[in-house]
Amino acid sequence: MSEIHRRSAALGIALPATSAGAHSGSMRASAWVGLLVALFKVRVVGLVAFTAVTAMVVAADGVPSAFRLGWLALAGTLAGAGAGALNHYLDRDVDAVMIRTRGRPLPAGQIRPPVALAIGLVLVLAGTGLAAGLGLGVGLYVGMAWVTYVLAYTRWLKRRTPWNVVIGGWTGSCAVLAGWEAAGGGLSLTAWALAGVVFLWTPAHFWAFAIARADDYRRAGIPMLPVVAGAARAAQAIVIGALLSLGISLLPGVVAATGWAYLAPAFLAGAAFVAGSLWLWREPSQARAWVVYKVSNAYLLFVFVGVLADVAIR
Repeated sequence: MSEIHRRSAALGIALPATSAGAHSGSMRASAWVGLLVALFKVRVVGLVAFTAVTAMVVAADGVPSAFRLGWLALAGTLAGAGAGALNHYLDRDVDAVMIRTRGRPLPAGQIRPPVALAIGLVLVLAGTGLAAGLGLGVGLYVGMAWVTYVLAYTRWLKRRTPWNVVIGGWTGSCAVLAGWEAAGGGLSLTAWALAGVVFLWTPAHFWAFAIARADDYRRAGIPMLPVVAGAARAAQAIVIGALLSLGISLLPGVVAATGWAYLAPAFLAGAAFVAGSLWLWREPSQARAWVVYKVSNAYLLFVFVGVLADVAIR
């Protein structure tokens, strides 16, 4: 066993065995990166950090302090990564049952639960503390984001109610509000509208995913809406969520806080999301749900890229 493997084992982290030489070194590095990407849910954290940074740029009218922007990105990334690790810790039993998640670090035996717990706690506390350095409001919203995700959603609601992801949507909203507060100008109607888009988008987005993966949730005993009420009822809820997301996304344009560079992509992407949801409602199959899930991902990206473009043009 190499030295790096011995040290990893002492920390409760199991890396795959590799051959000697430079090739083995690159494989060890790849194993570390892969483990951390999975444990910290890097893709989810990246999306949340992007919305927070976008909100700060918009609140600062396109000219935020580079130092504060980097500080916010670091704080949000640390807190988000820690929340991901805590989610893995709390969900390790159901993750072992679900086909989609049984290869994650904890059920796969790559990291011991107490280590994941310790890493998660250190990161969320460090991220919240850093965020508070930008202002108490920023720290408050960052703290609320991970507390909602870890305690309210993962620990409490996820296994008790099919409406779990509705409250879980507040996590993403808090990231937007934290970014806006970091600019130092106070929350505006546009801030609340963007936070509302994320809040309303989250359940519709996730219910589409849950329809596509209903068998997994049923196997694990997780009462997601498609499992409890059926795919047809869940598809109806997705249509409502898509319509509400589209409506609130247009609010900044209605009050002339943004221009066409935001309204055009927000409307077109929102209309595509609604159309896809109606298409799913007519035939709530797993294949269609997966398409709508992908469309919903693109929708949120278009909304936030659109508001950035609007600021750049103005």
